Amino acid sequence: MDQSVLDALNKWPNVPECFGWLALDRRGQWRMRNEESQSQQLLGEIIKHAALQHAITKNYARDSKGRFFFQNGPQRVFIDLAYTPWIIRIYPDDNQTWLLQTTSGQVIEPIQCLVDQAGQVLIEADFVVKTLSQVVTNSFETQILRGVGLLHDHDLDFFASHATFYQSKTKMLGFLEWANQSIPIVSVHSNDLPELYNFRLKPHEKI
Repeated sequence: MDQSVLDALNKWPNVPECFGWLALDRRGQWRMRNEESQSQQLLGEIIKHAALQHAITKNYARDSKGRFFFQNGPQRVFIDLAYTPWIIRIYPDDNQTWLLQTTSGQVIEPIQCLVDQAGQVLIEADFVVKTLSQVVTNSFETQILRGVGLLHDHDLDFFASHATFYQSKTKMLGFLEWANQSIPIVSVHSNDLPELYNFRLKPHEKI
């Protein structure tokens, strides 16, 4: 979290929260949602300004209710999630092996893979997350939380080429060969993910 953001929070602690104007899409792109986008349930315009992208990524956090937001100076801008709080890519590293990395730059280690009812692939892992403190007002704690991220659709071919699927109708679908390990692949329904991993797709909606 930028020190300038923390300083602004201390100076103006009661700025109203903002909902509906920012979204994270299924390819890890930040999107600005104007009134037309909100009224028509559209994703909004992709944010292409590099400095703004960097600021959102650096000041991306969550609260105890599982609502993710961008701490924009003193104002908390809550983020609508198209699917999951993180989008994951597969990249080669310097040792000619492969890394799983979020679009925000965090390298993760897979615990298990999940495939939803539409065939979309997700990765369960432990994520480093900035979380709004419940003890000290307007402060943040760095935590490691079990979470889930959607695998970018450009990496599905790689996933398929390294996965083995069973001819079975059980929840256990197969395994992924990854870093000399066999990572289990299990089925999941997309509707169950927010409760399983404690996140909110629409922060403005009441539970």
